[in-house]
Amino acid sequence: METDYLALTICGLIALVSAIASIKSLMAARIIEDTPTSKIRSAHQGYVELIGFAKVGPEALLLSGLSKTPCLWFRYNIERYESSGKNSSWRSIEKHTSTQAFTLNDGSGDCYVMPSRADVSTQRKRTWRGNSRHPSRTGGMNLFGKRYRYTEEMLCADDLLYIIGLFETRHPPNPNAARDAEMAKVLNEWKQDYDKLTARFDRNGDGEIDLQEWELARAEALRKAERNVSKQAPLNPVHTISYSPSRRQPYIIASSEPESLSKRYRWQAFGMLLVSLGSATALVWLIVQQ
Repeated sequence: METDYLALTICGLIALVSAIASIKSLMAARIIEDTPTSKIRSAHQGYVELIGFAKVGPEALLLSGLSKTPCLWFRYNIERYESSGKNSSWRSIEKHTSTQAFTLNDGSGDCYVMPSRADVSTQRKRTWRGNSRHPSRTGGMNLFGKRYRYTEEMLCADDLLYIIGLFETRHPPNPNAARDAEMAKVLNEWKQDYDKLTARFDRNGDGEIDLQEWELARAEALRKAERNVSKQAPLNPVHTISYSPSRRQPYIIASSEPESLSKRYRWQAFGMLLVSLGSATALVWLIVQQ
């Protein structure tokens, strides 16, 4: 019998990819189960688990890509039904995922959530069909005779979220550093008008600023900088959670409890394992038949 290398390659690839996907899903489930929940105010720097309510971030609410619903995050996929002879299937023709940051509040503080590259799972998911590439608001929910299929997912304000990812805190400059920076800014502004600077601090009238006169200018700039800094509102630490560069640390955002989320990953792992075993069995059978 002639060797079917294409079939062997396909079965081998499916078995390998499915096995890797199964291991990743199982690892994600174990991480969710083993990682304790932290509070934003006291969370350590690094990989943490947070649970809180989604809030509007520094920017305005988004409008979802298809239904134009106010939200904090959205993802959509547009598919077109295509047929060729006896074969027919839905083919994705357009998809998009928002990346704008939003805020998570757990009662102890706020944390900016950077959704880029996150594995997002939400209960706000809707699928419907229509006759045009982009859905019409008056298109209805008829599932028959429609060539296009739309899927839209969203996270909205006040949704309860589970997030696990890389937690980082950026602290504001200390008072001395802020004062020194403001002083440097004041001196730089004065230097832009050297004639005015000379008229103000040239004590001996030689038309130049000597070392002693420059120290007087610096002392005056320091007093002005201290006044400016004292008028500024105090800055608080900024907390963020985002994608971790470590492959062993999945970045997950989900609008579900961690228990149900870990179960979902375990079922995914089991399903991928079955696919891998089935493909491996088919691969062995093809080799035996050669």
